Amino acid sequence: MSSQSLKGKKIAVLVESQYIADEIAQYRDRFGEEGAEVHFLANLNGNPFLNLVSEVEEEGRTPKLLTVTRDIRKAAPEDYAAILVAANYPSVRLRHFVPPDGPDGKPLPITPEMVRTSPAVQFFSRAMRDPEIVKGVLCHALWLLTPTPELLAGRKVICHEVVLADVLNAGGHYTPDPSGVVVDGDLVTGRSFAVVSEFIKRIKERLTAQEPAVAPAPPVSAPPPPGTGRQRSILVVLSNHGYWGEELVGPLEVFERQGYRVEFATPNGQRPVALPPSMDSGYIDPPLGRSVTSPQMALKVGLLDSTGPGRSERSRMLDAPMNLSAMLPERPYFSHPMMVRALEAYYRERDEALRAFERFDALLLVGGSGPIVDLANNQRVHDLILGFLKQGKPIAAECYAVTCLAFARELEDRRSILRNKHVTGHCLEYDYKDGTGFVGTDFNMGPPPYPLEYILRDATAPEGQYHGNFGQERSVIVDYPFVTGRSTPDSTLTGEKLVEVLEQGLRRWGF
Repeated sequence: MSSQSLKGKKIAVLVESQYIADEIAQYRDRFGEEGAEVHFLANLNGNPFLNLVSEVEEEGRTPKLLTVTRDIRKAAPEDYAAILVAANYPSVRLRHFVPPDGPDGKPLPITPEMVRTSPAVQFFSRAMRDPEIVKGVLCHALWLLTPTPELLAGRKVICHEVVLADVLNAGGHYTPDPSGVVVDGDLVTGRSFAVVSEFIKRIKERLTAQEPAVAPAPPVSAPPPPGTGRQRSILVVLSNHGYWGEELVGPLEVFERQGYRVEFATPNGQRPVALPPSMDSGYIDPPLGRSVTSPQMALKVGLLDSTGPGRSERSRMLDAPMNLSAMLPERPYFSHPMMVRALEAYYRERDEALRAFERFDALLLVGGSGPIVDLANNQRVHDLILGFLKQGKPIAAECYAVTCLAFARELEDRRSILRNKHVTGHCLEYDYKDGTGFVGTDFNMGPPPYPLEYILRDATAPEGQYHGNFGQERSVIVDYPFVTGRSTPDSTLTGEKLVEVLEQGLRRWGF
């Protein structure tokens, strides 16, 4: 008789073709008998479902089909109590990635950093960073962790001998055990399918031994309660065309001191790159006539931005950002032949996709010139902002990224979400007359394509206000749910005020 010891828990199994049919059946049946809800996840590549074929290595056997309807790209690891990776060769297929297109529309040359961009690699990497999630990896499945060796280094594991060399090269500590299963905290590994029964038993033991780490979360529609003491999660969105280094490092250091979990997202899922002047303490900012980057900050940005040999472990945190273009749907053109149905589908898919972001407590949009290109008028970024707004969660933006707040509007009424609000942002006096450039192109735009100050003055009307605070060293405005910072010197203060919003209930400041 089942004890229903796992009732209310969800378990994810990452799977691909060449799975072992008996293994998959045991996950479904044995966890299901204990009351768990078992979900099979794969990269659906935009399809509504995927038919996977089991392995067949014995003559006369017929392969079996597994229909998967849950997409890794749309799932959130934090929704699951345990995440397993199927044995055999699914992990090889799950590591597959597609190089993004370059400016000419052709795929970019493959680089080592791209191995981290596989949706399954990113999904499981997020799970590995969360000790509250039990991870189960059987047989060859540790291959899924080799693109992120920092997450495997030092962990006690056991695996099939075929993958052993790769595991050792990634820093894993191979630990033979007579049972064929090794438990290292939140990570359970097994040598092969032959020990799947013991493997499942150990995972169940880990799940039933867990105590609730925090009080039940409040409804997502409510603002995050201050002073709860639970670990916060911050989503940081960066441009793929260049961010200003200090505008990431400043708030990031604040969040790290606070013990927050920080995750990153970019429009296309590629690693973000710092604007070169933000790593050069000798660069003179033309409007201000002085350097705005200290030698210490230049060093910090350089360490975070580094991708070369011998780079720091810290730089790896930006290697596998979430891909907004893959996670959020694109709104159809109004010329679509089935516009009504297409728009209905878009809203349905958008609402479903935004669920993956409900686990975050706040959103930060990092500034620099890059946001002008791929954040300001990015419909998916707008939808992300509207999703946080609907949940009543704080949204912070710096410099030119504040433009996103002015342009994020529901299609139905197209009304500014900054209406009657107080904000700051890159003021007219700080705008370049020449030299506005971006990462990934030699194009010099000259001045920025729009004076952000004018946009914000219009967007906050009739009873709100834009505050440039020109002549003052700092300019940060809090008008809940928005926290806005004018430019580079305001980066750390922007992070500090966002923390005060979350922990002390700050609602208005700076005006």
